[in-house]
Amino acid sequence: MGDPKIPEKRWTIDLEKRIQEEHFDESYSERYSFDPESEREIFIIDTPPPYPSGTWHIGAVAQYSMIDVIARSQRLLGKEVCFPWGVDRNGINIEFTVEKKYGRKMRSYERGEFLDLCAETIEPYTQAMRETAKRVGLSCDYDNEYLTDAPDYRAVTQSIFVDLFKRGDIVEDLRPNIYDPVEGTTIAEAEVQRITRKTLLCDVRWSTEEGEDVVISTTRPEMICACGVVVVHPDDERYSHLVGKR
Repeated sequence: MGDPKIPEKRWTIDLEKRIQEEHFDESYSERYSFDPESEREIFIIDTPPPYPSGTWHIGAVAQYSMIDVIARSQRLLGKEVCFPWGVDRNGINIEFTVEKKYGRKMRSYERGEFLDLCAETIEPYTQAMRETAKRVGLSCDYDNEYLTDAPDYRAVTQSIFVDLFKRGDIVEDLRPNIYDPVEGTTIAEAEVQRITRKTLLCDVRWSTEEGEDVVISTTRPEMICACGVVVVHPDDERYSHLVGKR
């Protein structure tokens, strides 16, 4: 009987790190790097790139572990598996982080300077997330890592967007959106924090060009400046004579 490969009798963090370093050697690349020229059946996983806004929590890691199960099972079936590793480094979260770190608003910077600060700030989170992925054993193609803020990646996504626009698959339109006056930009619905609270119901008097008044009630009088029309019920005789008036 040969000597055991792990002579240590107790598991330690240092032992785990050593095993990981030995695992991700050149032979790892040979096993898990994607070869687009392979003659085997190709199986591609569209891995959603995680966002490195902080420490990668166990729920997110568990999701990628399930994806890893699929990747490994397809390799066992003899397929050439593309299981990419990438990180989504764009977004409002890192912008907020930079603003808080340096005590300045984004709009006070030159564009290039602010982008450099974002890349510098998010890099430690990116490295930590990559190390976590390796520690849990995700069999991704780390040699071909992609970052969504890299120039080549942005060039690809922008060219695809332009192509889709030319084909009519993306349209430009005027629609209501959510605007943040502090940050000076529109934001996604997911970024909005809604607060339920008691407030006042305000009666506001509107006047037509003929001088006739109509009263509306609202809890958001500050939004009146954005109103373009007053809507009434078509069957309400009290207001039917006002329809179409300015």
